[in-house]
Amino acid sequence: MKESRTLLIRYDEIGLKGKNRKYFENRLARNIRYALKEIEGVRIEKVHGRILGRVDRKDADECVQRLTFVPGIASISIGVSMEPDFDKMAEWGIGLIRPKLDNLGQLKFCVRTRRSNKLFPSTSTEIDFEVGSRIMGGLSYKGLSVDIKRAEFVLEIEIGPQETLVFDNRVPGLRGLPVGSSGQVLSLLSGGIDSPVSTLKLIARGCRVHSVFFDNRTFLGRGGYDKVVRLAHILNRYQGGGKLYVIPFQDIQVAIRDYCSDANRVVLYRRMMYRIACALAESKNCQGLVTGESLGQVA
Repeated sequence: MKESRTLLIRYDEIGLKGKNRKYFENRLARNIRYALKEIEGVRIEKVHGRILGRVDRKDADECVQRLTFVPGIASISIGVSMEPDFDKMAEWGIGLIRPKLDNLGQLKFCVRTRRSNKLFPSTSTEIDFEVGSRIMGGLSYKGLSVDIKRAEFVLEIEIGPQETLVFDNRVPGLRGLPVGSSGQVLSLLSGGIDSPVSTLKLIARGCRVHSVFFDNRTFLGRGGYDKVVRLAHILNRYQGGGKLYVIPFQDIQVAIRDYCSDANRVVLYRRMMYRIACALAESKNCQGLVTGESLGQVA
């Protein structure tokens, strides 16, 4: 790896899991490896409440884009690993700030340090001052100023026991819990908005969500089927491994139409869908159904 970058992958809710924390961390690390499996040379490490990814510089942006689809991640930053030397950290910061100053003319910035290595001789505030003053000395004439509360650019430094990371941007993640940590459920997926949204909500809470679609081409044509296949493909970007089951429903719908009261049709359609979905969920070891319904919904 000629020129590498370090991905700093943060999580928040997992940190509250107590004795089960290691299980959730391992599950998240496994999902991250799966999301990045097509990118050559990626190494994932767990270090002091963080997950680090070692990647080639040219692949860093692609890795971040993929990780924004992984539930359980709070944010991702692209940084560099370097010695805890004030001059080197400031030099790196100047290289990041200079292009922004050239475009904007003026820029407010600050330095924020997190020091988990308490043996390091300088405090976080002292590091902020030392690095920030060096950056100001190199760029103040261009219109750079310090504003801790309303900074337009933040240079972040993390000084750990093994290495020091410097980075400048936090890309937000989905948060939540890693997929697979909360069992698996079955979603009654349709072409509307409610069922895919509720499916994504369950994925973000750590469920592996499989889907079932009740196909009725006799009444609706092929359009509904094609749309659901596309939706299932999109939802799988957030979890991987989700299956779509297609149930032919036209014969049941025709029988209800021909032999049951018009006033009961919708209720009977739903009843049969739920019965079939329950049987499928039990056979596939799914612990619940996702319907996408809400209280007071008109349907």
